[in-house]
Amino acid sequence: MLKIIVLIAALGAVPFSARASQLPAYPFVHASGSGATYVRPDIGAIDFEIVANDTDPAAARAVVESRIAQIRTLAEGLGIPASDVEIRDVRKNIQKGSDTGPGTAVYELRSGAQIKVADLSRWATLVGPLIDMPNLDGFATSFDTTEREKVEADLLAQAMDAARRKALAMAKGAGMKLGAVTAVTNGDLKNLTRAMGLAPNDMRYSGSGSRAAEGRKGLLAIDIIKLAQPVDMIFRLK
Repeated sequence: MLKIIVLIAALGAVPFSARASQLPAYPFVHASGSGATYVRPDIGAIDFEIVANDTDPAAARAVVESRIAQIRTLAEGLGIPASDVEIRDVRKNIQKGSDTGPGTAVYELRSGAQIKVADLSRWATLVGPLIDMPNLDGFATSFDTTEREKVEADLLAQAMDAARRKALAMAKGAGMKLGAVTAVTNGDLKNLTRAMGLAPNDMRYSGSGSRAAEGRKGLLAIDIIKLAQPVDMIFRLK
């Protein structure tokens, strides 16, 4: 969808001087466009936490270290480089008044982890064992494409073409010709938007597709991702 707002104004004719300084000092047209596509991802990542609770902090630590070793062994067996397995520092919290008895301290140890997957044919064989492994929680997955730079360039070109077509139509409707581009941005022209009281774009660039798990089995799915690129352009009218 495109949102087009046409503004034909000469700065000298604008009565509100406080806002006029933000507007071009010539007749112009402002057009917003967007390009969007769905992309099949070829890389992904899974994030989760390793959690252990015990009245003995050493025992809880041993559980965490055991899970870390299992995770690394699993990834290594699938040919995932060690550099793509990130295990963050272990955090320790003390919980009192637990089910073990009044005043008994329970130590909770947590460590965040992320595994990057450069070959999604290995996704299910990695994620399946992880979601069945004890002491793992807080799963979330994300997907992306190694062709991001090319996709971004294509979407930007689409958005600019769409904005130009609409600007041409509006200029023709106003009995004027479309001149050179005097401003372009891949986001809102914020000063112009605020000056004229325009609503901001409701589309933003969306990067990698991601979601938290509603059910662990759902983590086995590889999500198609949507990439969208908005653009704002100002053309001189003549």
